[in-house]
Amino acid sequence: MVPEFDYLWQYLDHWAEIDERFPAIKFKGKEISYGELKNNVDRLAASLLSLGVKKGDRVSTVLPMCPEYVYSFLACSKIGAICVPMDVRYRTAELRKFLRHARPEVVMAAESFQENDIKTTLTEIKEEIGNPEIFFLDSGFEELLKGEPLERVVEQSPDDDILIIFTGGTTGVPKATLLSHRNIISMAIGELKSLVRYVGREERMTTLVHLPPSHVGGTTELLATGVVNGSKMILVDHWRPDTVLRELSEEKITFFGAVPTMFALLFSLNVPLPSVELLVTAGEKLNPELLRRMVAWCEKVGVGYGSTETAGFVTFSQPEDDPAKFTEGYVGIPFDGVEIKIVDGSGVELKDGEIGEVLVKGPMVSKGYFNQPEETEKGFRDGYWVSGDLGYKKGEELYIVGRKKEVIRVGSYTVLPSEIEEVVMRNPGVGIAAAFGYPHEIYGEVVWLAVVPKAGEKINEAEIIEACKRELADFKVPRRVLIMDSIPLTRLGKADRIKLKETILKEFSG
Repeated sequence: MVPEFDYLWQYLDHWAEIDERFPAIKFKGKEISYGELKNNVDRLAASLLSLGVKKGDRVSTVLPMCPEYVYSFLACSKIGAICVPMDVRYRTAELRKFLRHARPEVVMAAESFQENDIKTTLTEIKEEIGNPEIFFLDSGFEELLKGEPLERVVEQSPDDDILIIFTGGTTGVPKATLLSHRNIISMAIGELKSLVRYVGREERMTTLVHLPPSHVGGTTELLATGVVNGSKMILVDHWRPDTVLRELSEEKITFFGAVPTMFALLFSLNVPLPSVELLVTAGEKLNPELLRRMVAWCEKVGVGYGSTETAGFVTFSQPEDDPAKFTEGYVGIPFDGVEIKIVDGSGVELKDGEIGEVLVKGPMVSKGYFNQPEETEKGFRDGYWVSGDLGYKKGEELYIVGRKKEVIRVGSYTVLPSEIEEVVMRNPGVGIAAAFGYPHEIYGEVVWLAVVPKAGEKINEAEIIEACKRELADFKVPRRVLIMDSIPLTRLGKADRIKLKETILKEFSG
C-alpha cells in the first residue's frame, strides 16, 4: 500500500524520487513526468514566496483541470498557502462574491474559457477583491516557472489548511470549507484501500481526472488521491461524454468515478463503452435502470458517501455487496477511523433502522469554514460534521434517504438558491424570487425559478433568464421561470422553497 506521510507534497517528492521518469500527467496528448511535475511545483512555490505569499495566505485559481492547476495546488501545499479554486464557468457575480470572501494574495487564471472572458472580469473586479497579483496562463504564468526551485519547504503542521472549496449554504456567500493535509490524505488513503479491495491488487493506477478543480471530487477524490497513489493522471479540462470515452479508450484506466448524471449522459450516446475495471459513483441514489446499465458495462460497481466537509468519501461499499442495495440508498461502511451516528431533531442518537440526520466524525472532517464562525458553529458539533442528510444505519452499513438542505444539485454541482435569487431581485419589477431544484432525468435536478412581480409591474421569463445568463454559470441559469401571483411563505415571511417545490411538483407531474 502507499506510504503514509503527513503532508501532501511529500507524496510528490516520494514518487519523483522513486522514478522521476514515470508519467504523472497526460493533458491533451502531452505527458509530464513526476520529475518534471516536482520541478515545476518547486519553481512555482519559490515564486509565490518571492511575491510575499505567506503561510495561511490564499492563492486562488480560475483554471480548468490542467497542469497549471496541479502546479498551483501542490505549490500551495509546500509553502502552507491555501489554494482556492474557482470554476472557469463562473461569471462576474460569482467571482466577485467568492474572491471578495477569500481575499487572495495571488490569482492564477485562464484569460478565457469557451465564451467566458475571465480576464476582463478579473480586471474589472480586481480592486473589489483586495487588489491581488493576477497571472494569466497566456501572459505571466510561465515566468513563475523560470526561477530557481524551492530550497526548503515552509514549516507546517499536518492540520494546516491547504485548500478551500466553496459548497452550499442557506444565505449569503456559500460556505468556504477548509481542508488540511490530514483531511485530504486521510480521505485519499481510505479511498485507495477501498479501490484495492475491488481491483484485487495494489499498484500505481491510471486515473481519469475529469471533474473541475472547484469541486471536491476533482481536487481531492481524483487529483489528490492520484498524487498519493503516484498515479498516471489523465486530465480533462471540461466534461464532455465524447472526450471521456476517448480517454477511457486510449488509456488503461483502472477505475472510472462519476455522479449518476454523468453515467446517464454516457449511456445516452448509445455507443460501445470501453473496458474499465471498476465504476464508482456517489452523490445521488442510483435508480434500478441506471444500475442495470452500469453493471452491464462493468461487472464491478462501487458506491460511496461523503461531502466537501469530509474532503470526499467517508464510506465505501464492499466487493461482496449485492449491488441491488444501491437502489435502496446503501452507500457502504465507514473508512477506518470514521464514526457515523444518526440523530433525531434533539441530537439524541437513534437505533438501527431509524431515520434521522447523519453526523460524521473522523480525520478527514474539516475543522470548519473560512471566516464564517456562525456557519462553523451550525455545521460542526462535538467534532462531528452535521451533514443535513437524512439516513439510517444497519450495523455498520449506511443508507441515505434524502436531504434536509434546500441546495440544488445539478449533476455534480451544488447550487445555492440565493445565488440565483440575488441576481433576479435586481430587476426592479420583481417582488419575490425563489429558486428550487426540479427533477431531471439526466442531471438529477435543474434550476427552476418562481417569481412574483411587484404590484402593477410586468415581467417575462426571457428577460429573467437573460439576466441570469449574464451573471451566472450556465448550470445555475433557470430552465423555467414561473411568473406567479403568490408563493408559499414561512412564518418569518421568507419564501418557503420546500412547500413551493412540493406544490410545483404536484402541478407539473399531475
